[in-house]
Amino acid sequence: MQLKRPPSPLHLGLMAASCALLSGTARAQSADDAEQPLQIDADLLYYKENAGRVQTIEPVVSLKKDFGDQRLLDGTLTLDSLSGATPNGAIPARTPQTFASPSSTSLIPEPGHKTTLYTIAPGDLPQDPHFKEQRVAGDLDWSQPIGLDNTLSYGGHASTEHDFESVGAHAGLSHDFNEKNTTLSAGVNEEYDRIHAHGGNPVPGSDYMLYEKESSQTKTVTGGLIGVTQVMRRNWLMELNYAYDHSQGYLTDPYRIISVADATGAVTGYRYESRPENRTRQSLYWVNKLALGPTTLDLSYRRGKDSWSIGSDTVDAKLRIDLGSGMYVEPHARWYHQSAADFYNLYLSETAPAPNFMSADPRLAAFAATTLGIKFGVTTGRNGELSLRLEQYEQRPTDQSSALPQLQGLDLNPNLKATIVQLSWHTEY
Repeated sequence: MQLKRPPSPLHLGLMAASCALLSGTARAQSADDAEQPLQIDADLLYYKENAGRVQTIEPVVSLKKDFGDQRLLDGTLTLDSLSGATPNGAIPARTPQTFASPSSTSLIPEPGHKTTLYTIAPGDLPQDPHFKEQRVAGDLDWSQPIGLDNTLSYGGHASTEHDFESVGAHAGLSHDFNEKNTTLSAGVNEEYDRIHAHGGNPVPGSDYMLYEKESSQTKTVTGGLIGVTQVMRRNWLMELNYAYDHSQGYLTDPYRIISVADATGAVTGYRYESRPENRTRQSLYWVNKLALGPTTLDLSYRRGKDSWSIGSDTVDAKLRIDLGSGMYVEPHARWYHQSAADFYNLYLSETAPAPNFMSADPRLAAFAATTLGIKFGVTTGRNGELSLRLEQYEQRPTDQSSALPQLQGLDLNPNLKATIVQLSWHTEY
């Protein structure tokens, strides 16, 4: 399901996509009103984490048609195939640990129960080796002028997996003024998700040994954004956006557990994680695009915070350098840092009362991450382009150890490294 997708730095939410769409329509005002060729973009993304963890192969095909008078139809089809081992949330221990796959109905093999067990060696991070998922997603967007200096855009999204379905819609309006040097934009989006985990959704916070399961659950996401795009100079474009969204419903990851340890650090049991049923997120995004002769700089900063006490900062920079003969190279650097959710812990204490909310998901931990890479592109034919992007992602958690005797010397939350390769092709007919 969507909650257990790998923490790829490339992955964008619906709000970010809407932001890009709205700002893009503002910059399209200077395009020729004549009907334009059909644009086709095809991408093949390969993402692989270290230590035998998740790998992803993701083909994406996008079609864009300009029907003249700035009337644009844009559609995208995405196929995801994920496999590999994925952490289940428990911490390493000095003794072997045995777990059951999510589709099992008991942790103890017995007649009438479907049980698939896997055992983790002492000192190793508990990971489910049976993880496999496929996702199909589609997006369709339309934009057109409305009256003088206004652009209306709207569209929808749908995706399906074995254990997750999502549908959504969004709409936006932008207005140009100041001789089309300034654009104000606003948008709203609504998303509805259904979560039906393999083997049923665990009761949040329940004892792992009991295998208490519920039927499918739902959640909704409602959001909006406002933004301004300003031409500062002939070679300098600046954009500032504020985004807000509110999620409500089943926000727990049904595949995550959290270890329970005694006073010495010995693991004595596990609980399914439990997250609040509401989450509010806000972000401020500032980007500058600057043309320096044949070189273009794209520099952005994003500040985010949410009601779970997670605060984040992102700095992203791309420098496109024209090499001549239809070729270019684009170095890329990204730095990200976030604080932990207020209910995040590496493990629970056996002697303390179980909290209402709990999670050991590393995506909710405090960590810093960097992405370094480079992209090479070359023109093909009259209107085509072929490019290859290579990147390395590394995530470094802040909290990785414990002073308890049985946990000393164990890496409780290892660094994550991932390799990203993307082949892209663009053409026009």
